[in-house]
Amino acid sequence: MRIVDITLGFSEGMPSYPAEWFPPFSMKQVMTPETDPAGTGRTFTQLRIFPHNGTHIESAYHFFRDRETLDQVPLETFVGRACLADLSHKLPLDPVTADDLAAAVGDVWQRGDRLLVRTDYLRNYWGAPDYWDRPPYLTPSAADWAVTNGASLVGLDCLTERADDTTSPVHRCLLGHGIPILEYLANLHEVRDTVVFLVALPTRVEGSEAAPARAVVFEDWSA
Repeated sequence: MRIVDITLGFSEGMPSYPAEWFPPFSMKQVMTPETDPAGTGRTFTQLRIFPHNGTHIESAYHFFRDRETLDQVPLETFVGRACLADLSHKLPLDPVTADDLAAAVGDVWQRGDRLLVRTDYLRNYWGAPDYWDRPPYLTPSAADWAVTNGASLVGLDCLTERADDTTSPVHRCLLGHGIPILEYLANLHEVRDTVVFLVALPTRVEGSEAAPARAVVFEDWSA
């Protein structure tokens, strides 16, 4: 069995969306071995995490205040069979359509699968000044494909919406149908198989619309 880490982790100075309401990640040591009052040589670190800045999962509560927060989503949603749609030929600003998904995974897809969309955009452009301005993106038809075909979860390494579309139709479609979104995936180019086993467990935070997740895929597993 081969394990591939597809998590974009948090680090000091990592890129963050350029808006005042989007706080960057930060960390500081609030105790070091030198300042430990008990003299036992301990280290304690404080993390300031805005979950939407690294690999994270969003629930319907992100857009629908009367729907489930992330801690209310059943755990089995985040663990299980997944299909990787290799769309690494997509260029910046290219749309990802229903036809793209059907061509990439339609012959192996099973209802209840988790969909992972690979464009390599994060791999190639993370840290670029215009990163958030020109990504490939999911179209409403792609969201409809996921709903119609019974996806349990949708993950991707590009942005979910077209950069200039503030109506967020893809979020509203997927989350409105109870399909969580796993954003900011990394290293999908290292995944060799189309059908894999996904484990993407979000940190349990009560009452939140999103939380960081450690996402890994297992290859060469027995279904």
